[in-house]
Amino acid sequence: MKNKIMALVLVAAVLAFGSVAFAETDQISVKAISADTLNKFRQQTVDLREQLKAKDLELRGLYAFDGIDMRRVDELEGDIKEIKTKIKSVAVTMNLEPCCCL
Repeated sequence: MKNKIMALVLVAAVLAFGSVAFAETDQISVKAISADTLNKFRQQTVDLREQLKAKDLELRGLYAFDGIDMRRVDELEGDIKEIKTKIKSVAVTMNLEPCCCL
C-alpha cells in the first residue's frame, strides 16, 4: 500500500514538473502595436473578413446536411484559404505578425 502511494506521488510530481518545463518553452513573445495601426488593419481587411464570415457560414451550412456536396465544400475551403492568405499578406505589409488563428 505504501509503495503504491509513493509511486502515485512520484508520477504526480513528474507530471507536474514536466508540464511546467513544457509551458516555459512554449511561451510566445507578443509585439505591441498601436491602436491606430490596428484600426487601419481592420479598415483594410473589412471586406475580406466579411467574405470570410460568409464563406464560413455557407460551409457550416453544407456540413449540416446529410447529402453533402463535396465539390462545393472543396471550393469553399479553397476560397477560405485564399481569403486568409490575403488577410495575412495585409498584416505582413503593415509589419504586423500574423496570428496562428487564421
